[in-house]
Formats: sequence, C-alpha cells, structure tokens
Amino acid sequence: MAIRKLERSEWESYFDQLSKKLGAKEVQIEIINEDIGDQVETWWQPLTGLSYDPKDDEFEVAAERHDHLIHKPVEIYVDEDVDGVKTVEVIQEDGTKHIIKLRSPEALPEK
Repeated sequence: MAIRKLERSEWESYFDQLSKKLGAKEVQIEIINEDIGDQVETWWQPLTGLSYDPKDDEFEVAAERHDHLIHKPVEIYVDEDVDGVKTVEVIQEDGTKHIIKLRSPEALPEK
C-alpha cells in the first residue's frame, strides 16, 4: 500500500477520473474531531462517487443513502494499492479528519 498526499491542483481531475472507473464499491465514513472524538457517520453502503468542487471549495462523498459534504478541505491523502484506492483522508481547515473507506461489495454465496 502507498499513501500519498494529493496536490490541490489534482483534486478535481483525480476524483473525476476515480469516480468514472470505480465500479461497484461500498463506502464507510468516519469523522475524527477533538470535540466529538471518532464517530462513524455512515456504515457500509453503495458508493455513487467522489468529487471536489473548486468553485465552492467542497469535497463530496455521494452514497446511495447519504450525501457527505466537506467544506474547505486543506489536505487530501489517498491510500492506493494494486486494486485501487482503499482509503481517502480529507482534512478540513479546523483539523477535522474525514476517513472515507472503500471496499468491494461481498459476493453472494454460490448456490
């Protein structure tokens, strides 16, 4: 696995390309903040896409039953391996960390 920091100039195009080639993925979102501690906001559910909007300075995680917006991100890290992106960590200007975990859905048992 390789964790790398994305430059701000890469954010929009990186996540546009990633969303196009994601395939079937599930997402779980954790928020880490000094005031609230470590909280899971969204348990595993189908992921629709990830995007960054430079105009509004927002990072969006779109899932089947939840839309998560991160306002004014200052750093984004991705954990990639041969199978693709496993984790995206977005840090807001107030220090709040948003950990976006991705996985392939579990296969149904064969009959």
